[in-house]
Amino acid sequence: MKLYISADIEGSASIMDWDEALPGGSKFPYFTEIMTKEVAAACVGAQKAGYDVTVKDAHCTGRNIDPEGIPEEVTLLRGWTGNMLEMMGGLDEDEYDAVAFTGYHSDAWSDGNTLSHTMVRKVNKFTLNGKPASEFVINAYIAAYFNKPVVFLSGDEEICKVAKEMIPGITTVSSKSFVGAAAKTKHPTTVRREIQEGMEKALTGDYKTKCAVDLPEHFVAEVEYKEWPEANKYSNYPGAKRSGLKSISFESSDYVEVLRFIMFCL
Repeated sequence: MKLYISADIEGSASIMDWDEALPGGSKFPYFTEIMTKEVAAACVGAQKAGYDVTVKDAHCTGRNIDPEGIPEEVTLLRGWTGNMLEMMGGLDEDEYDAVAFTGYHSDAWSDGNTLSHTMVRKVNKFTLNGKPASEFVINAYIAAYFNKPVVFLSGDEEICKVAKEMIPGITTVSSKSFVGAAAKTKHPTTVRREIQEGMEKALTGDYKTKCAVDLPEHFVAEVEYKEWPEANKYSNYPGAKRSGLKSISFESSDYVEVLRFIMFCL
């Protein structure tokens, strides 16, 4: 049995500022260690449930996780494949039984995290079929496209709520919540313990049915940028049209084409 994990950092324990989340930031090395330890905890939980694990380092450069900080038997995919799967790169390279997410965060149109964004920081809002869509939603639909259940997510409290609404059977672990612009955090050790236990639990029982993701038959994607010149530029993407001063939209019944739009316009 095989598990695919997509790992981000902005939903990891305690992190709340871009100085902590991006290369060159004074606190970045510490929080990549936090990210690595959370990924390792997820891997251990999956291994206890009898799974082989592949981890996609899905933050920024794709080179954040310390390879020696995760279990020896785990396969780590570093860097970017360059195809439309982006944060889910490599999912199409093997027959995985399930998909999981660690360190995920709220979408750009949310106050659930001071690091809330969707793919890039120049985007003010991204919606699919009229609803704000996070990186989790985009990637859960990728899992659905390949008929893979999504069994687990760790991240901020708001993205955990979104995941539960979308997939009622998913197991979630909240790392923190926010009081205004202040993070109310759990101890990182507590979060790691809950991730390990939660992952093992998530992979036990009939998750294939209760954690299946419904893929819509048709998609209307809309991007609202922070600056109007971005909308002017990206409205030239084939099939896209200007939908507002700072926004463009794109429609397709093929989710691969939606991913292509996201790749070039976000």
